[in-house]
Amino acid sequence: MNFDWTKDEAELIKRVAGLWDEAALADLAALETAALETGDGSDLAALTRKQIGRLAEAGAFAVAVGPSAKAETLRWMALMENVAQASGSLLLAAESSVRLFGGLLAGWGGGPLANLLGQVVSGEAIGALALSEPGGNQPQTGGRTQGRKEGDGYRVTGTKGFVANGPMADMIAVSGQVEGKTAFFLVQPGQEGVKIGPRMATLGYNGLAVSTLDLDHAFVPADRVIGPLADDEAVRFLHTVQDLILVAASLGVMIRTHNEANAYSRTYHRGAKPIYSHQEVRFKLADTFTLMQTSQLLAYRAAWFQATGEKEAPVLIHAAKVFTAEAAEKVSSLAMQILAGRGYVMGNPVERGYREAKFAALAGTTSEVARMSIAEDVLRRFPVA
Repeated sequence: MNFDWTKDEAELIKRVAGLWDEAALADLAALETAALETGDGSDLAALTRKQIGRLAEAGAFAVAVGPSAKAETLRWMALMENVAQASGSLLLAAESSVRLFGGLLAGWGGGPLANLLGQVVSGEAIGALALSEPGGNQPQTGGRTQGRKEGDGYRVTGTKGFVANGPMADMIAVSGQVEGKTAFFLVQPGQEGVKIGPRMATLGYNGLAVSTLDLDHAFVPADRVIGPLADDEAVRFLHTVQDLILVAASLGVMIRTHNEANAYSRTYHRGAKPIYSHQEVRFKLADTFTLMQTSQLLAYRAAWFQATGEKEAPVLIHAAKVFTAEAAEKVSSLAMQILAGRGYVMGNPVERGYREAKFAALAGTTSEVARMSIAEDVLRRFPVA
């Protein structure tokens, strides 16, 4: 791994970092407890759109949108890490809209969908991607969601179990199949046959709006269908992007919880001296810092391999996802141990990070499936004579 930021890249990263002033951080804190829509500008949908718009204005979405922009993966990771430090919920909402939904449009959309891509990248519209189906724990292509040709479009029936941005998206890309081939159907809220479930209550990332999605013979015009596709390249691309997003989310959890534990160890006293002077607390801080730094190095190495087209990129991304997800659980647990009772009280960064940490092991390529992929790659590439 060998890279330096160009002047433009460094300025972009600095510009995005400068977004998180006191007012913005107050908005991000409000995300975690906001109702979905109240109409007064303080609701989740309004706050999310506002912050996504600010990211767009800063140029955060000018890079790494679509498969042709793979070379920009490294600077994208730096931008994601920056956003994740401020808010994991905002990171997941923004990336679900731009790099997942928008990336699909950039790589496989065309014609009238080009205008929609421009609206998503500019922050004017919010997109969502519906991939996973109820009951599955492996990457899926949407096999149980089926489209049947009818006139100048398709009748689509199926169910999706976990749709990030679902309750507030302007457009949702739903993976499915047409005669055994992968296709993506773009549907809108309020469309006949499209039912978006109520916002789910989740353990963590409470500032992310998630719902189910049911399609009951919904008609989708042909100009809003991507596919049927000859292969599953689009699905593989989307799973790779999703895994990299989750790696960045885990980095954000570690940075926030480690920093909070470090600060607390200097202000809280036990036995007339700050608790950082006790060896057991120092050891925990050393462990959280070591795991955080190792995770960052592995995350950037995976991003660099992806950007340079290395053959090992897929397996390294899986390795980064497994390691960072489990490291985030460990770091948040150690940080809570340092804060003790205060860490167990709702409303502080450590308590929130502790709840959020588990998500990365469950979402995208699960840790179990990723480990199988890593093992298969090792056994294939390093045979024993």
